[in-house]
Amino acid sequence: MFLPGSGGTAIPASGVEVDLTNGTATMHAVKVPIYDYGTLQNALFMGINPPPVPGWISFKVVWQGGVTMMPITSTDPTKGIFSGTFATCTAQMEWQAQAGDFSFESDPLETSQSTFAQIGSEMNGSYLTT
Repeated sequence: MFLPGSGGTAIPASGVEVDLTNGTATMHAVKVPIYDYGTLQNALFMGINPPPVPGWISFKVVWQGGVTMMPITSTDPTKGIFSGTFATCTAQMEWQAQAGDFSFESDPLETSQSTFAQIGSEMNGSYLTT
């Protein structure tokens, strides 16, 4: 898994745990290096005015309760071609970030709630056989 704004930093496999049988998953990372470009335009064009400020992010996301799997397939190229089985569930997240002199922190994981979340297994691209 790659994080946006991290320059393509991958999360180690040890940071992702999935148990589709019990409908749970956890993803976490600690102090992943990122850059704060200040504006979207500066980030999109890898601007140097102002130069990016180094920083880091840490987070934990927990999915649970996804036990009734449902097959879903899309053959519409405008929406994406994929096939998989997914279950609706709940998700919670907590995070921390620092860039330059600024730091940010969410409320604890237990206080967050999701509007929509799914857990599942997907095939696409060269892995998809129809």
